This record gives sequence, structure tokens and C-alpha cells, in this order.
Amino acid sequence: MRRATISDSLARSVAIDGPTASGKSVVGRALAEALTIGFFDTGLMYRACTLAVMRADVDPEDAEAVTDLVRHLDLDMRWDDPTLPQVILKGENVTGVLRTPEIEQQVSLISRIPEVRNELVRRQRTIASREPVVMAGRDIGTRVLAEARTKIFLDASAEVRARRRLGEELDSGRPSTFDQVLHATRRRDELDNSGHRAIKRDQAAEGALVIDTDALGIDQVVESALAHYRASNGA
Repeated sequence: MRRATISDSLARSVAIDGPTASGKSVVGRALAEALTIGFFDTGLMYRACTLAVMRADVDPEDAEAVTDLVRHLDLDMRWDDPTLPQVILKGENVTGVLRTPEIEQQVSLISRIPEVRNELVRRQRTIASREPVVMAGRDIGTRVLAEARTKIFLDASAEVRARRRLGEELDSGRPSTFDQVLHATRRRDELDNSGHRAIKRDQAAEGALVIDTDALGIDQVVESALAHYRASNGA
């Protein structure tokens, strides 16, 4: 069998974009399981960088210091199960500690630094060049995996996204209210709405399948996404 080239790997990857809590992770995991390729949640990389900043006691508002730290981080992703990405920071699997409220509060400060995004885009492309992945995040179809033949943009209202995030918070044992989560969701949208990040449907990559997930079940969304993948790859 011919070994996939770097360009093959990028082209066969799946790019999923959309605002926070629009269903990217749920849909991405389902697609990864169906396609038996790794699910790559780019948000986990930003969270890992945030954890590293906190551990190093670096001021998250100091863009130069944060960028220097990120550029020298020993950071990678791996998969024993396609649906369960593992984040390896300095040889330590830190996946299980990346959803804390402290990281949640700081991650947007890290992710909005252009130089940090540039560095993580480079790393994300390197990983996707090794093997095809289902990658979810921001600017995936427009920038990180511009070569991907399958591009999907998931959209949902702030209220629906807040209800979904509230369920995740409560399931994780973190006490939250709908109003708190809705406020955090809107704040995250404001921080991400720089005009340069694809968080609105009119910013979706050219040729992307745009799916409004407000009134759709996960199975319906995944079915549409798989059909788009098959059509895009001639499968």
C-alpha cells in the first residue's frame, strides 16, 4: 500500500469550525469513531499552554513572555483511542486537568495572542501531516487545514450553546447556573470576535458545509457530516 504523503494526510483530514459550545467536540468524536482517525480538539492545546503559563507563574497578560514560553514547550498529541485525544506536556499526560475553572477563565487570554496562535497552527499542521485527523477549533478550514477536502462549520445560538455547556459543567460536578454560563459564553464570543477568527457562519471556509445545530440531534448532524466527507473524498 502506498504510504500517505504529507499533502494526502492534510487533504484527507476533516476541518470543523464554529463558535464555542456549538457541538464541535461531540460531532468531531463521532466522526473520528466512524472514520477511525484521531479526533483533534485544538482547544486542548490552548488549554495545555494555559496550564503551562499558570505553572510557570507567567502573567497571561504579558504576550511576549507567554509567546516565548509556548514556543519552547514540549507539547504533543497522541491517540490510543480515536475519540480520546491525549495532550502530552513535557512528557506528562495532562488531558485530565485541562477543564478546570481556572484554565477556563484564562484560556482566552492566551488564545487571543497572535504569536501563540501562529505557533500552535504550525504544531497542529505538523501533527495533521503525520496522519489524517478530525480537527475541531477555530480557523481550521480557513487556515490550519486549508488543504482539507472536508470542511464543516457548526453554528448554534448563544442560548442553546449555553445550555449545552451548562450540562457539561453539571455532569463534571461543577456548580453553575444558566445565567453564569450564558454570560461566559457571550464573553468568550466577544473575546474571539476579532474579525480574524472564523466564529460566524459568514466566516466559514469556502466550500464548507454549514450546519445549524439548534434543532438537530447529534445523529442528524453526524449523518450530514459523513455524507459530506464521502462526497468530498469520492468515497
